[in-house]
Amino acid sequence: MSLLTVRDLSVEFDTRDGLVRAVNGVSFDLDAGQALALLGESGSGKSVTLRAILGLHGHARTRVAGEVVVKGRDVNRLDERARQGLRGGVVSMVFQEPMTALDPVYTIGAQIVETLLQHRDLDRDAARRRARELLDLVQVPSPERCLASYPHEISGGMRQRAMIAIALACEPELLLADEPTTALDVTVQAQILWLLRDLQKRLGLAVIFVTHDLGVAAEIADAAAVMYAGRIVEQAPIRELFQRPAHPYTEGLMQATVRRGQKGQALVPIPGAPPNLAALPPGCAFAPRCARVRDECVAAPPAVHTVGPGHLARCHLVPERFGRPRTEPLSIAVNLDQGGSA
Repeated sequence: MSLLTVRDLSVEFDTRDGLVRAVNGVSFDLDAGQALALLGESGSGKSVTLRAILGLHGHARTRVAGEVVVKGRDVNRLDERARQGLRGGVVSMVFQEPMTALDPVYTIGAQIVETLLQHRDLDRDAARRRARELLDLVQVPSPERCLASYPHEISGGMRQRAMIAIALACEPELLLADEPTTALDVTVQAQILWLLRDLQKRLGLAVIFVTHDLGVAAEIADAAAVMYAGRIVEQAPIRELFQRPAHPYTEGLMQATVRRGQKGQALVPIPGAPPNLAALPPGCAFAPRCARVRDECVAAPPAVHTVGPGHLARCHLVPERFGRPRTEPLSIAVNLDQGGSA
C-alpha cells in the first residue's frame, strides 16, 4: 500500500466572482522514501493540493471532493481531532514564507517546544533538549542562540531551517514542502535544497516538493507532475521529463528557464496568461497559449496518453508525436517506481 494515495481530488472556492475550480480531478500515489515535485506556474493549483492533503481548507466557502488516503485513512472523512493526529506525526508541512508562518511574538525555541508538547509525551525540559537536537539536525550553526531568538532576529536561511526543524519535530513520514526556497538568495537556496535532499535520504522521508523552478525539481525529485489550471497535464520520472517532455506546456516551461550554455540567447516565454479558474474553457485549458493548437484542442478536453514507462501526458497530440495511441483513465496516477534523480 502507498503511503499517500490521492484520487480525483477537487477543490473549489466559492467567491464573489463565481466558483473557482483550483484543483480538478488530481490523482497520484506516493511511496515511502520517494520524492515528487509538483511543477507549474503560480495559480496552477500546487499549493492548494498540498493544503488539501493536510485538510487545511476551511469548510465555509470551500468544497473538497475526492480521496486523500494517508496510511489507509481518508483525510476528507476524518473529524478535526483525527486530522490533528495525522498532522505533525505522520504528515508535516514546510510553508512557503517562514516570516509569516512563524509566530513573531514567540522565540524559535518556544515554537519548536510547543510542537513537541502538543504531539509527543514529553515534559518541557525533554522537549527543549529535543529542540536543540533538531536545530543540530538541520545544521543551524549556533543552535542555542537560535532557540532564544525571535524570527525577525535571524536570517531568512536560518528561519527556513527553523521551519524545517518544526516540521521534522514529530518525525513525520511524509513532508510537504511548499516552495521553501522562494524567498532565499541563490547560495542559501542551494544549501536548503541539499539539506532537504540529505534529510529525505537519511530519514527515509517521502517528500512532495512544490516549485515552479525546473532546476530545483531536478535537484531534489525522483519524479515530477506538471500542473496547469488545476490539473496534472504530464507526469514522468524526472530524467525522462527533462529528456522527452511530451506536453507543450512542459516544453514551454523548459524554454523559459535559464540553462547552462545559454549566455547571449533570449529566453522564450510562454505567451498569454494562465486561464481564469472561474471560467475554464471547454477544451484544453492550455489551448489559448499553445503554438500547436488544433480545432480538437478547443472543442474537447484531452485524454491521458501513455508516452513511455511511467510517463503520461494529457494532450491530443501525444499519439501523433509519440506513436502511442493507447490512452489512460482521465485521473493520472503518479508511479514513482521508474524514478531516478537527474
